[in-house]
Amino acid sequence: MKNIEERVRSLTDKYGCADPERLCEQMGITVLSLDLPDSVNGFTVTMEDHRFIVLNQTLDYNCRKITAAHELGHIILHGCTNTVRLSANTGFCINRYEREADCFAAHLLLMNEMNELEGMDSVTTEDLSLLTHMPRSMIENAFFG
Repeated sequence: MKNIEERVRSLTDKYGCADPERLCEQMGITVLSLDLPDSVNGFTVTMEDHRFIVLNQTLDYNCRKITAAHELGHIILHGCTNTVRLSANTGFCINRYEREADCFAAHLLLMNEMNELEGMDSVTTEDLSLLTHMPRSMIENAFFG
């Protein structure tokens, strides 16, 4: 997972921000909000050399940010890999890809909060969850998993 942290830092250094939707804009990735089933927060699509992140239009601000960061993680870490096709046609375990995208999202979203963390002597998973609105399990997998 150290490689993921380095890739996040490189990306945020290059573009000067850690906001997932601003990064997408600067990278030429189109973010769309569409009416999706409640069970789908978002997904990525590549059509002819153009990449899209599709987000459920019903997501609140925090969930939208987390989902956008997660989907951007798939693009950065896994390129054009279609995990739905992999899962359906190969039996390949996509849990690793999902954990890696979560790890990417956690590191990216925590980049925005680093200033607030600097003065704290010890930071718990609960503190990070409250600060970023990310699920504790996502943070635990990214930093302690």
